[in-house]
Amino acid sequence: MDEQRFLQLLSAMCNNKDTPQASTKLLLTSVESFCDGENKQLPGKKSLAFTLIFLMSVLVIIELTMRQFFVSIQHLHPILEDETSRNILARHIGVDTFSGSVVSYLGWRASHINQDMIDAVIWRKSSMSKAYENRLFKYEPECARLILCFLAYQLKNMVDTIIWDDGLLFVAHHLFSLAVAFGALIPGAAQYYSTFYLGFSEVSTAILCLLANFDDIHGVKGLGEALPLTKVILGGVFAAAFIVCRVLMWSAVSYYFIRDTWSALKGNDPRLAPRKTYLRFLLIALSFLTLLQIFWLGEIFRQGKNELESMGLL
Repeated sequence: MDEQRFLQLLSAMCNNKDTPQASTKLLLTSVESFCDGENKQLPGKKSLAFTLIFLMSVLVIIELTMRQFFVSIQHLHPILEDETSRNILARHIGVDTFSGSVVSYLGWRASHINQDMIDAVIWRKSSMSKAYENRLFKYEPECARLILCFLAYQLKNMVDTIIWDDGLLFVAHHLFSLAVAFGALIPGAAQYYSTFYLGFSEVSTAILCLLANFDDIHGVKGLGEALPLTKVILGGVFAAAFIVCRVLMWSAVSYYFIRDTWSALKGNDPRLAPRKTYLRFLLIALSFLTLLQIFWLGEIFRQGKNELESMGLL
């Protein structure tokens, strides 16, 4: 090959935006940093661990910053004069609401991956293909970034749940979420569905974390009495978001996920072998989380009714 031809080929390779480049970064932030040379594998364990620690450290810094912010404005209301109340607000706003908003945004940004499902469920343009291979076995760098962010959030959330003694139900929820997220890092382990389950569905969670501040048990005692209208508005927004994300959308996505998973488990695709146990676990986790959401839906209606009755609206 002559020198001119070689330079032309080299220039074409460098300018080809469709060709993912191998990631050599220690800190993974961009979608490109989650691509290897063939776009089929996760970055190295060292990069994943470093990024996970970095993300958790960012959450700790945000929480501590929020604590100092509430100290600086504690003169504005007697509730802020209590250190525990300030720390609860810093946790629910600086960690939980912030993290839920970030993963929701990343899930929304990656929704182009699910365009066939969106067309089938929302727009009724076409039926979703029963060919599950790309949905269960394809590695998606954009999903890998989302999963790692979700994992960092849930690890921090688990630590906070134990420290603040939120209860065994929340511990169980976080354990299932952590197991799902860890397993989803297996290249091509149903990452297609992570955009919703670990991403967009957290919209309702982000709103719930704001609402949790008004709970006298898990939140700031007296805040609901101090800001009753804000509490009612947040409660209404959360209820609407929960029904849309955790009931309507959850049911539709779960239908396709279960269909794909059963088809894969009954098949003999060689790519199934390293993922079979995880896919079976996902069915169990989905069942548990769905039952949990039905329970929470009942709690939403019960508490909503109590609030309206206390305000004399029922």
